[in-house]
Amino acid sequence: MKLSNKEKLIVFLIMIVVLIFFGSKYISINNRAENNFTEITSNKINSNLNEELQIEENKDIYVHICGRVKNPGLIKLSSGSRVIDAVELSGGIYEDADLDRINLAKKLKDEDRIYIPVIGEEGSIVSSDKSNDGDLININTSSIDDLQKLPGIGPKMAENIIEYRKNNSFDKIDDLKKVSGIGDKKYSELEKFICTN
Repeated sequence: MKLSNKEKLIVFLIMIVVLIFFGSKYISINNRAENNFTEITSNKINSNLNEELQIEENKDIYVHICGRVKNPGLIKLSSGSRVIDAVELSGGIYEDADLDRINLAKKLKDEDRIYIPVIGEEGSIVSSDKSNDGDLININTSSIDDLQKLPGIGPKMAENIIEYRKNNSFDKIDDLKKVSGIGDKKYSELEKFICTN
């Protein structure tokens, strides 16, 4: 059966309408699938980030606090703690502590070292990461006061170190174990905070 030009045009138009209809349905389904995929992916990323943040918040950190606090040494805090929390956990400060030179609001991170200076003390005092070489105590040259900034080192032990180095030089940091009263355990607490040059 032969179709007239008019009938051919009508069939052609019907086919175009059908193609447009199914094409738009296909695009709509694809967009919906893409949106669902994006939403699922975004939710998964957000969920993973929230889990990581939760783990980070619940993580314990260890910081070293020394100087004019009543109980200097290594203390355990929860992640997100601030310098003020470390000060309180270490038993508070002595009356001659210079808190104007410390940022009590600073957030702490694992392995930080906090030094609380005495009023009138010279030099730059900062809360810092122990890995910063500028904060290491030189056991060959430090004064008795500087040596007492080390965890667990009081006046007597500081005197022992100075007495030892009058006749001997500390060539490497583990030479500190040659000082009377410093064994392996004590040395392991100190090694992160000392240098020899």
